[in-house]
Amino acid sequence: MKIAFVGEAVSGFGGMETVIRDVILSLKNKDMPDSCEMFFFCRNDNMDKKWLQGIDYTCSFSKIKLSFFRRLKHINNFDRWLKNNKPDVVICIDVLSCMLASKARLKSQQSFVLFSWPHFSLDHKKHAECIVYADHHLAISTGIKKQILARGVPEKRISLIYNPVTRQNITIPAPAENEVATFLYMGRMKFEGQKRIKDLLDGLASVDGPWKLHVIGDGSDFQKCQSYGRELQVDDKIIWHGWQEKPWELVQNEIQKVSALLLTSSFEGFGMVLLEAMSYGIPCISANCTAGPEDIIKEGVNGFLYPPSELNKFIFHLNQQVNHLIVFDSQAVKHSISMFYSEVYHKNMNEIISSIKNKSSI
Repeated sequence: MKIAFVGEAVSGFGGMETVIRDVILSLKNKDMPDSCEMFFFCRNDNMDKKWLQGIDYTCSFSKIKLSFFRRLKHINNFDRWLKNNKPDVVICIDVLSCMLASKARLKSQQSFVLFSWPHFSLDHKKHAECIVYADHHLAISTGIKKQILARGVPEKRISLIYNPVTRQNITIPAPAENEVATFLYMGRMKFEGQKRIKDLLDGLASVDGPWKLHVIGDGSDFQKCQSYGRELQVDDKIIWHGWQEKPWELVQNEIQKVSALLLTSSFEGFGMVLLEAMSYGIPCISANCTAGPEDIIKEGVNGFLYPPSELNKFIFHLNQQVNHLIVFDSQAVKHSISMFYSEVYHKNMNEIISSIKNKSSI
């Protein structure tokens, strides 16, 4: 089977790229390998391409300012690519690409199954309505499935697949009862907006008892977040590590013990960092935002959820950790995400794609 993954150019640094790369390499390396390529719609050549090592890809470039004519050029370029490559399946990694691929399919008169595979909340993306151009949809969370349904897509055309995480042999333990609670934040620095670091700092500033916070990540609000920590007079409890190429190696080698990973986002596409933490046995305290956390967190087993607007409940869970009132079993945390481990995920993904492709051929 020939599969094309299609989308607008990405940064090259995010969790989405990691998932896409893992899926493509899994499809290429299975017992009966699929042929996989990528096709990008680009405005410039700024995309970091290190993550594409070992993956065949083509870029369509257009700097035309008027969106109608820019997209028309992309459609024409993809039309030519389709005629030359004749894929059996096209998987769009963003919503706008669903429309571009659909129009190119019509123009090229090629026959293939068109999947959407959006990695971000549709309610916070432009052109979300373009998702209806796809024949079938791969939803990475229950929240995104609901958003696709809300746009008039029948449930039978949606498959809930989640995202994969690598099983880890290493376990990162929690601090002992006589040690200071140590929290971890890993992600972009957005003071309010999506990540709401403000809520994270406000919550911790209200905790009764000693704690430490390690922050791994960078972003446009990095200095603003640091300044707010000083304003709350908790800056002496926070270690700012900045962006790290291998963040979990830093956690293992330098931080060594973690009470819980914290996520205070107003929305997510899935919340991969929760799965990554749990794969090391680290429980998580997360806002129950759209979308993802509700699919991952099992209350009291691998962490806790709190309503995004109710900071008092976030503080309650922090206090439990700081005062060692609840102890999580690291192995139980790891086991709780069994359905997300790569070997299970890739088997499920392959079966869904093959099944939908075969049905369309009947």
